[in-house]
Formats: sequence, C-alpha cells, structure tokens
Amino acid sequence: MISRWATLPAILASLLGCASTREVEPSGPIARFGSTPAIDGVFENGEWDDAQIVQVGEDEEFRIKHDGANLYLAFTQDGGNLYFSKDEGVHILHASAQLGSAEYTKSGDLSQTLANPFEWQLFGLQDEAIADIRTITAGYLAENGWVGSIGPLGNMAQAEWAVSFDWLGITDISKRFVETPKLYIFLARMRLSPEETEALMALPPEERSQRYPPLYWPAPPIPHDSLNTGRCPEVVTIDTAGWGTIWIDLEPRSASKPATRSSS
Repeated sequence: MISRWATLPAILASLLGCASTREVEPSGPIARFGSTPAIDGVFENGEWDDAQIVQVGEDEEFRIKHDGANLYLAFTQDGGNLYFSKDEGVHILHASAQLGSAEYTKSGDLSQTLANPFEWQLFGLQDEAIADIRTITAGYLAENGWVGSIGPLGNMAQAEWAVSFDWLGITDISKRFVETPKLYIFLARMRLSPEETEALMALPPEERSQRYPPLYWPAPPIPHDSLNTGRCPEVVTIDTAGWGTIWIDLEPRSASKPATRSSS
C-alpha cells in the first residue's frame, strides 16, 4: 500500500503549478460575483454594498456586479442609454419613461445602418403593484436579454439595469476573466420635483448641466444625439474606438477580492 504521505509532493507540485498559471487581473472596471438585485429603481439597504464602484471623473460613479447569469449596473441618475458595440454593429438599450432597444449594422468604417428601430414597452409600469413590477421586469429580461428601471419607477436618481450573459455573448467560462463588448454609457437626471424643475429652468443651459451633471463613460461626447432621445436615423456615424469594457470575474466572491473602488 502506498503511504498517503508519499503522494503529498505530487499534490503540492500540482497546486504550485496551478498558482503559477493563475490569470493576471486585468486593468479597468471588474464586475465580481454578488447578490442578485431587484431591478425596481430602489437601492435597498445593502443591496449594492457588494458591488464594485467605478469612479468617473471627480464627482460621478456607478456600481457593477454579477450573479453568474447577468451583469448588473446601478446609477445615481434616472435614465438614458447603454450602447454596446457587437461584431455586427451597435445596439442601444434605452430607459426613460419606457424601455426600448434599437440595432444598427455596420455599413462602412464608421457608418451604421438602422436594422431595428426602438420598440417601446413598459410605459406606466410604476403604477403596477410591487409584486407585478418584479414579475414584469423579470419577464422583459428573459425575453429581451436586458432590462432597466424606467425613470418614473422607484426613487429619484436611482437607476438599476441588468444585462444577461447570453445577450453579452459571454459563453466561455473556461477563463476567470471575460470582457463585455465595447460599451458607452450616458445617463442623466430625468425626474425632478416641481420645485427643482422650476429652479433648473431659470438657469442658463451651462449652469443646468452643472447642477445635475449627466454621467458619461468613458468620456463625452455621446455617440449620437438623436439616439439618446429615442430617435433612430437611417444612417449614423459612430466611432467606437474610445469606448470602454467591463470585465467579468467568474470566480466566486468567497475566493475573489472584496468590493473596491476603481477609476475609469
């Protein structure tokens, strides 16, 4: 019979070999494993404490995490667009008073041709019962691969999004770190009290943007003004070279780093 101690050097050599080939952590925002948030526009106590904080400039930030099936994002804004650049073209996910997505296909070096315009859904969702809201948003996510909290839903300046791994094209789980398609984020305050609205409209335009600054990530300007207001020109020119990437850390939270702050 072979002594169990005789196999110990082989086990240690195997473990050391695994450690030596451990993947190097990439630079940039990393979404790590965390709890599953409700996409209802309400930051419940502790709901986003296990998320990574992405610092944007000096004053803005957003949070990211995943639960093994979906990437989750939280913003202190009300609505806007997530732009993703896939192999076939640009996809725009829009949340304001309702949800909708549009798709473009590449037709030149920078030009994109409209393939599918926005199809709006979930208008008035905020008037439904809480249990129904969660059922409806879960159904939208399952059908479309993404969902966001519409502007009038939940608390002011609290926006939550989910984008499924399948929609993002994340299928290879053999690596620890995988990345999303190139991404651009633009979100802004769309929901103000009557008093805030009156005070805001009395200000010059440049002061308005300073009072409630939008979130641009990685940096301004936004890809296309019309797309951000829900309109779809037949042809747009979009340069995705400077867009960002979010990395997904597939290692369980117990084995990976705790939530931290990163700058973009």
